[in-house]
Order: sequence, then structure tokens, then C-alpha cells
Amino acid sequence: MGAIIKRILFALTALALVLWLIPSPQAIPPVRDDRMALGTLVTIKLYGEEEQLRPLFAGAYAEFARVDSLMSHYRADGELAQIERAAPGQFIACSRELFEVLERSLYWAQESAGAFDPTVGPLTRLWNFPDVDALPDSAAVEAALAQVGYGALQIEAGGVRFAHAGIHLDLGAAAKGYAVDRAVAYLQAAGVEAGLIEAGGDIRYWGAKPDGSDWRFGVQHPRNPQKFFEVEDIGLVAIATSGDYEQYFEWNGLRYHHILDPASGWPARGAISATIWAQTAMDADILATAVFVLGPERGLEMAEKWPDVEALIFTEGADGLQSRATSGIESRFRFVD
Repeated sequence: MGAIIKRILFALTALALVLWLIPSPQAIPPVRDDRMALGTLVTIKLYGEEEQLRPLFAGAYAEFARVDSLMSHYRADGELAQIERAAPGQFIACSRELFEVLERSLYWAQESAGAFDPTVGPLTRLWNFPDVDALPDSAAVEAALAQVGYGALQIEAGGVRFAHAGIHLDLGAAAKGYAVDRAVAYLQAAGVEAGLIEAGGDIRYWGAKPDGSDWRFGVQHPRNPQKFFEVEDIGLVAIATSGDYEQYFEWNGLRYHHILDPASGWPARGAISATIWAQTAMDADILATAVFVLGPERGLEMAEKWPDVEALIFTEGADGLQSRATSGIESRFRFVD
């Protein structure tokens, strides 16, 4: 029971990572539904007539359930676990959805030089966030690290194979965003003209509010939960934040968080928060992890390569909190209480 409560608390913490806020005084309220899915709290807000919209929530959440059944590394009966049980070198056909996520994950693993790595599963299993409260043994970290490397993941013609035994996939930094994208696609196909979905720090919106008010967002201050930074709509419809305050514990005065560096096996230390704007929630989800791991210099350099990606990174040093941003978002945010 303690582990379940801890996961719910982390889900509620993640909800604070990205907020939609500051409506106009005459704002038309959306139709809203909140549920737990993929181990986090999901909120869906839709604009329109409630009697027409209310039946659509079940279909949207069904997309989350379907993605969970395919890609969760916690489910022994899921498709991901079935693939991992296959013998090394054996080609295994997989669902279209899982193949799409693996293909995109491998693309970003290559583009980020491994800062994002879908084969990081041995390390995440070892650290076991959010249920960890002590450091793992260094030798165990090294042993798990030896099994990590996206080069051993091979995808082709709708299927996957592993180059060697011991590979475990962790798609947590991609599947949640993908589920948001699938739910948005379902609602758009059903005729919903405007809405927003938030899932544990991942957000995607579409359409125009009926009252004509702007979409405006705030992201939690990485060290002061009583503050957030307000960001104007920059035309990119997906936002995701990764922070060292989501899941962490302290050991001998040092914070150890769940965003692991695939190169070292230990929590990444270059940033304390990274927020990404992109065209899809899956890309934003993946890149928030990659940029966080890369740190401000390399992370911003990577993000600047794509015209449809923006990044805002916070670091902490002797001079306090520092922010760095890509050219498209720089000077377009401010801290407010």
C-alpha cells in the first residue's frame, strides 16, 4: 500500500510541472475530466457542449490504457515484456504503435548521442524510482550500465530484434507523450475542435478557445512551488518538462533523482529542469529527458537544430538559479507568484 500511495503522490507532484492558467475574465469554462492513467494523473479539458463531449472521455482514456498495455515495463503481460523474453537475434514482429515509438525513440537516441536511450531499462530497474530510498551499489550500477546501449536495439519492417541478452527497454520518456498524441488524434477525429490534455508534465493542446482568449501556460519554478514562469503561446502545441524535483531522495545532503544519465548510470547533473516545446507530445517528452541529460550548453545546441523545437533550461549554482533558452523562447517568459 505504501508504494501505491507514493506513486499517487508523485503523480500529483507531476501535475504541478505544467499548468494551463490565466484565463480571461470572460473565459468559457471547458468540460473537464481527471483520471489516473499510465501511473500519473491525466486531465482532459474540452471546449464545446457538455452533453456531446462527456461520452468522448472514455474513448480518450482508452487510448492511454491501450498504450499502457503495449509499452509499460511494469506489466509482465504487456507486449514490451513479450518482446524482451525473445531470444537474442530473433526477429519479433510488433504492433504498429510500439514500432512507431521504438522508431522515434531510436531516432532521438542517435540525434542526442545517447542522452536519451530507450535501452536504459536495466538502470531504471536497479534504481527503482519512486520506491528507492538508498543508493544502489556502485558495482551493481556498472553491471547494469554494461547492458545499456541503443546500438543493440535493431528495428526493421515492423519488428524488432536485440543484439544480445539482458536488454530491457524503458519507454517511460516516450510512451506517455505518445498516449497524449493518440488521445488528441481520437478527439480530433470525433470532431472536438479545441481542447487540452495534460499527463504528468506532458501537455498538448489544439484549436482555438470559443471566447477567443489566448492559450497561456505556466511551468513550476524548479525550487519554489509557490512560483511559476508564465509563457506566451509560441505556436508549438506540445510541452513537456523534466525536473530533478519530480522523483528524488536525498543521501548525505545530495539530491538523487530519477533522470539517469545513460553514460554514467547515475542521475544527470547538468540541469535541474528542462522544458521543451515541440509539435508532438512524444517528441517533447523525449527531448525534455535528452536536453536535461545533456545540460544547458549541449542541450540548447541540440534544440536549436530544429525550427519546431524550443527549450528552456534551469541550472543551479553558487549564484543561484540560472535560466538558458533557445532563441525562439528567450525573453518570452517571466516568473510570477
